[in-house]
Amino acid sequence: MNKLWLLSWLLLLPFLAGERCAAQGLRISTQIRAVDPATPAAEGTVVSSSLTLCHNGRIFDYVALADELCVFDPVQKHFVVASASRRIQTLVTFDEIRHHTETRRLRTEEYLQEMSAGSATVGGAELQFIRFQLNPEFRQSFEPARNLLVLASPALTYRIELCRWEDAEQVDRCLTWRDWTARLNSVLHPDNLFPEPRLEVHRAIRERGDSLPVVVELDRRPAVNTLLRAEHQITTGLSDDDHSRIAKWESMLRSADLQTVPLRRYQQTALVSRNR
Repeated sequence: MNKLWLLSWLLLLPFLAGERCAAQGLRISTQIRAVDPATPAAEGTVVSSSLTLCHNGRIFDYVALADELCVFDPVQKHFVVASASRRIQTLVTFDEIRHHTETRRLRTEEYLQEMSAGSATVGGAELQFIRFQLNPEFRQSFEPARNLLVLASPALTYRIELCRWEDAEQVDRCLTWRDWTARLNSVLHPDNLFPEPRLEVHRAIRERGDSLPVVVELDRRPAVNTLLRAEHQITTGLSDDDHSRIAKWESMLRSADLQTVPLRRYQQTALVSRNR
C-alpha cells in the first residue's frame, strides 16, 4: 500500500457510529472497496473492513487491516488504542489529542510560510493540497430524490448517501465520536491527513439534522484514479456474539500480556509493523 493510497484510505476510515448504546447497543459493519469509476461499485475490491460496537456508553471500533482496537470513552474523555498482535496499548486523552493536533497545525503553517518565502521547489499541487487540508472549502449540494449529499472541491470530493435516523441526539453523538476519531487518526498517524476535511463533512451531515450516512464515496481524481467506497450496515441491538467480542476485548485490555506504553512508543511500533 503506497503512501498516497494510505492517505486516501485513512481519510475514509469508518464514517459512522451511533449511541443507542446504553439501552440496546448498536452494531456497524463496514467494508471499504476500491472501485474503478468505469465499473459497478459491487465489482470493487474489498481493501478494508471494520466492526463497530456501541455498548454501555462506550464505542468499540476494530479495524482488521491495522489489527487495531480503539475504545472511545466520552465520560472519561479518552481513547484506549490497542493491538493484540503487537501486545501493546496506549491511552490518549482528549486534551492530549487537542495538544498534538494544534502543535502539528502550527508546525505545518510555519512550513508553508517557509516554502512560500524560500527558494525550495516543492510541488505546487502538494502545497495546495496541504493548504486545503488546513482550511477545506467544499461546494455543497443535496439531491433529495436520492438522499445524496455531495461535498466537492478540486482536491477531493465526497458523495454521501444518507438515511433518515429517528433520534437526532444519536446522530449528534455518533458524529461527535467520528470528530474525535478523525482527530485521533491524525495524532496516531502524523504523516497522514489532517482531520479538518472530515470535520467539515461531519458538519454538513449535522445540517441535515436527522440522517446518518450509509455509503460514503471518496473521489481523489486525478491524484488517485480509483474511488474508495465505504458501505455501512447498521443494526440496532447487539447479538450474543457481539457481547462475546466485547467481553474478549475487555479481557484483552486488562491482560498483563498487553503492555501499556506512551503514545510515542505506540506510534513507533505501529509504524514498524506497517513498513514490514
